[in-house]
Amino acid sequence: MKKALNLTLIALMGIALTGCKDSPTTDVEETSKKEDALQKVMTPYVHHAVIPVYEGMADAAMQLADDMGKILAASTANPASEDSMLIHEACEHWTASRMYWERSEAWLYGPADFEGIDPHIDSWPFDKTGFDDVIADAAEMKKYAEALQNNTTLDEEEYGLLGYHALEYVLFTEGKAHKVNDFTTDQWTFMAVVANDLRNQAILLEACWRGLNNVTSAKQALLRSAGIDNAAMRYSANGFGEYMTKPDEGRTFATYEAAAAQLIEGCIDIANEVGNIKIGTACFASADNDADRNYIESPYSLHSIRDFADNIVSIDYACFGAQKDDANLIDNYIKQVDEKAANNLRDAIDKSYAAIKAIPEPFYENAQSEAAQQAVAAVGTDLVNALNAVHKALTGIEYEIEEE
Repeated sequence: MKKALNLTLIALMGIALTGCKDSPTTDVEETSKKEDALQKVMTPYVHHAVIPVYEGMADAAMQLADDMGKILAASTANPASEDSMLIHEACEHWTASRMYWERSEAWLYGPADFEGIDPHIDSWPFDKTGFDDVIADAAEMKKYAEALQNNTTLDEEEYGLLGYHALEYVLFTEGKAHKVNDFTTDQWTFMAVVANDLRNQAILLEACWRGLNNVTSAKQALLRSAGIDNAAMRYSANGFGEYMTKPDEGRTFATYEAAAAQLIEGCIDIANEVGNIKIGTACFASADNDADRNYIESPYSLHSIRDFADNIVSIDYACFGAQKDDANLIDNYIKQVDEKAANNLRDAIDKSYAAIKAIPEPFYENAQSEAAQQAVAAVGTDLVNALNAVHKALTGIEYEIEEE
C-alpha cells in the first residue's frame, strides 16, 4: 500500500504539474498588466490631488499665522480696539486652509498618521476650560510668549487647545468675525502660538508628501526653525508620494495594488467617519447624552456642513481626479474589472454630497433632523458599501473598518 500510495501521489503530481503548466505565466502576465494599469493611476492621484491640496492648505495657513500676528499686535497696541477687519481677514484664511484640510481627509494615512499631525491640528471639541486655565496661569503664559518668539512646536499635552478649532473659537461667533477686544492680549498671544503651530504642521504635511527640498525655501526655513524638518526627511527625497508612485520592497507599499488599496481604504475610512461619527453621533444621540448631542464639528464658524461636504470632495478627488484633464484614475481601472461597481460609486458620491448639502446650517440645530438621518444612510451605509465593492473589485477582499 505504501508503494502504491507513493506511485499514486507521483501520478497526481504529474497531472497537477501538467495542468498548471501555463498558469504561472498567465498569473504573472495578469499581475504585470494590473501593475502597469495601476502605476498610471498613482501619479495623477499624488501629484494632482494630494500634493496640491496640502500645498493650498499650507499656503493659507501661512497667511492665517501672519493674520494672527497682526491681531496680536493690534491688541497689544490697544486692547480695547473694536477693529474686526483684521479678524475678518483671518477668518477668510482660516476658511481656505480648513477647506483644503477637509479635502485631504481621504488620505489621512501616511504622514498625517505617522507624524501625528491628525489629530494634532484637528482635535475637537475645543477645550474652553483648559484654555481659560492656561490664560490664568502666569507661568504658562510666559512659556507661550517664549514659544511665540522661538517658533516652538506644541505637543500632545495641549490636545483640545490646538489647531483649527482653537482658532475657530477666537475668530468666529455664529459664523461672524469677532472684534479685537472680544479677547485679551494674553488670549491672542496663546492663539498666535497655535496659529504658528498649525502653519508648521500644514507645511510639514506638504514637505512629507513631496520631499523637503521640493517645498519653497521659506517653508523649509520655518520647518527648520520649529525643529521638525527632520520629520520630512524620514521618507524618500521626493517624499511619501514616491512610495505610491514607485512602490518597492522595504517601502510602505511593495506593489501598485497595495498603494491603490490604501487609496480606497482611506476613502472608506472617511466615509464611515463622516456618516456614522461626524453626523451620526449627534444625529442618534439620546436626549440625556449631552456629550453625543454636542459632538458638533466647527460649531463657531458654522462650517459643519461645509466640512462634511469637503470630506466627500476628498473621496471624489481620490477616485475621479482633482483636475478635469486627468485620464488615468482608479475609476478608469475599476470600470475595466467591474463597471457596475464603478458606476455605483459615482452615484453614491453624488447622492452623499447632495444629502449633506440638504442639511440646514447650523448643524447643531438640525443634527437630528430627517435630512441628517438621510445623510447618515447615504454616506455611512451606501457610500461605504459602494467603496467596499470597489475595494473588492481591486483586491478580491472586503475591507474591515477599524472600530474607534
